[in-house]
Amino acid sequence: MERYCDIIPHATGWVYVIDGVQSASCYHTYDLAMDAAKAHIARSMGAKDKIFRRQALNGEMLPVSVIARGQAGAIPRSPLSQ
Repeated sequence: MERYCDIIPHATGWVYVIDGVQSASCYHTYDLAMDAAKAHIARSMGAKDKIFRRQALNGEMLPVSVIARGQAGAIPRSPLSQ
């Protein structure tokens, strides 16, 4: 059975939903919500069986490729682009 972690827009920013339970906090950016979701999963359950998804404008849930920052193959970002 696939287990999901969804990053979805919220009235005040972005939230993550893990197995149907929404995060208690709202995040200003998509990246902050993704980082918080990854940290929550690492602390509580292990990410190996999670599929990360984001909500498209039409409501469809699309898979997200998760690349850890600082690893080989990660796309470098300037601090100004976040």
